[in-house]
Amino acid sequence: MDWRLKVATQAVLNRVPFGPALRRLKRRHFGHEPDDANLHETLFHLSQMKAALEAQGRTVEGATVLEIGSGWFPTIPIMLALGGAEQVLMSDLNRHMDEVTFAATLRFLRRVMPSDPDLKSIGALTDLPIRYLPPFDVDDIPDGSLDLVISRTVFEHIPPNDLLRLLRELRPKLAAGGLMVHLIDHSDHLEHVDKAISKINFLTWTSKHALINFLMREGETRLRHHEYQGLFEAAGFDVLSASAEIHPPTRELAKTLRLAAPFTAFSSDQVAALSSIYVLAPRPNAPA
Repeated sequence: MDWRLKVATQAVLNRVPFGPALRRLKRRHFGHEPDDANLHETLFHLSQMKAALEAQGRTVEGATVLEIGSGWFPTIPIMLALGGAEQVLMSDLNRHMDEVTFAATLRFLRRVMPSDPDLKSIGALTDLPIRYLPPFDVDDIPDGSLDLVISRTVFEHIPPNDLLRLLRELRPKLAAGGLMVHLIDHSDHLEHVDKAISKINFLTWTSKHALINFLMREGETRLRHHEYQGLFEAAGFDVLSASAEIHPPTRELAKTLRLAAPFTAFSSDQVAALSSIYVLAPRPNAPA
């Protein structure tokens, strides 16, 4: 799909008053099967985040976990529940998941893990220690009740000031010893649907970027990996670990691509860091 068609479609569905109802009607009558490649990538990302936690001596077993931005297909919440989490809280600003997408996620997981007996016994969300909380309100979470806050490919869609506020509001919700682990995708998400453009195509845009974000309502901030550390620290967190995946072809492209400001001042490695994983701990006595 050409990225322009993707933007136009999203703009229409986001702005017509019956857009969400159209989506629900389509799912009920025609289903909504996931992109298997995307869910395979989700499982891989979850393994990376769990490894980052284990490097800090932590696991999800027995934990109360909040996932920020769970989306349509609850792959991570199901896997966390099966992995021993005591409770998993799913959050979204708007309701995305329903019984259709939950069932589709189960079918995918049963295909890739056909011998897992726990998957065979699940019939509905209520069979798992999972609660879905759309629209999400931080005030609904009791202070000190979370052992872990997790997100995958969500923070790049949250404007910096909003993200700073969210992190500050979530900090007191963590129990003693609670941690956060976040995987951030720094690539141009329109490249996911249009392989004719580069993974950093949006870094060449000036005013066009603001227009695309306005039309889609889920655009990207374009923050690079190295810019998040200061934001996390300003929110009152210590960065326990930070890893970035640099994409070699993009690093070479960045040396010759005509980038927009402020990316012209960044090194090719900073531009070509296409994903990162941060593990955070609330800083003791950090100001509210």
